[in-house]
Amino acid sequence: MPAVAFESFIDSKDKPLNRAITPASLLAFVRSAEVGSFAAAAKRLDLSAPAVGQAVQRLEDAFGVMLLNRTTRRMTLTADGRLLYERARALSTELDDLARLFEESRGVVSGPLRISAPVGIARRRVLPLVARFIAEHPAVEVSIDCSDAVRDFASNPLDVAFRLLRPSDSTVVARRLSRLQAVTVAAPEYLANYGTPRDPRALARHRCIVYRHPATGELAPLLFRVRGREVTTHPAPSIVLNDVDAACDAAMLGLGVVQPPAYYVSDHLASGRLVQILARFVTAPWTLYLCYPSAKHLPRRIRAFVDFTRTEFDNVVVSPALR
Repeated sequence: MPAVAFESFIDSKDKPLNRAITPASLLAFVRSAEVGSFAAAAKRLDLSAPAVGQAVQRLEDAFGVMLLNRTTRRMTLTADGRLLYERARALSTELDDLARLFEESRGVVSGPLRISAPVGIARRRVLPLVARFIAEHPAVEVSIDCSDAVRDFASNPLDVAFRLLRPSDSTVVARRLSRLQAVTVAAPEYLANYGTPRDPRALARHRCIVYRHPATGELAPLLFRVRGREVTTHPAPSIVLNDVDAACDAAMLGLGVVQPPAYYVSDHLASGRLVQILARFVTAPWTLYLCYPSAKHLPRRIRAFVDFTRTEFDNVVVSPALR
């Protein structure tokens, strides 16, 4: 919304109090709550910080409550502010969409793009992907929620999500991107001390590093393909970690055998810090999906990112060493 139109709502002291409750002032409040300061909100709205602060103050006067706790470092929502934010956020989204209608008609891809992805996938696959996407569409504002917890589209402000499980929700579209291989690895020092297992059954005599899923608390099994069949084993863990990167670090310290997705350890295998074992039993047990809410007309920014992502993954070449 242009600065002149916005400030016209807040520059008159003698207007009735209820004139403070406008889409523009609600937008100022929502942006301030999201970014934590009037100054940052002002940059998002192309306004001055005093103009944004004055708009929020007039809202507080109109409702008769404090909406934001202000400190020298950051602002946070009060209980009343949280109630207003939950209602006003939808209005803010609608206003943003209206503003982008004309940009999209001119072929401009812009606006916020909210992504959710598991931590390891976010670091190794999504961030490089987003960097290339922003290079083509610099007007898109990307935020990424890096978490192994599965975020629900209905209760979280998300546009797209990368997931390893196909969602059961019929209102969510899931596009398959790739299969992810499980590779079994250990440090050369560990293998020198304990020997190299020749088949999955031999792992019962080895020290195994096991991943605990932080969302479910379940221990991840080791997965293999033996004589054309998928085989699952549950070794007694010598150490349990709820972070795959930390599990790989433990393996490099010689603490045991670990089985992460291949993309976690490609650099470590290339450097020789880890060695792949049981290569002839390798399997690809996980499928990576790109998910987004089902809609007849997706916003241009979401459609652009979906198409870009699918093209990028189609062009990925898997290292022969990891096949």
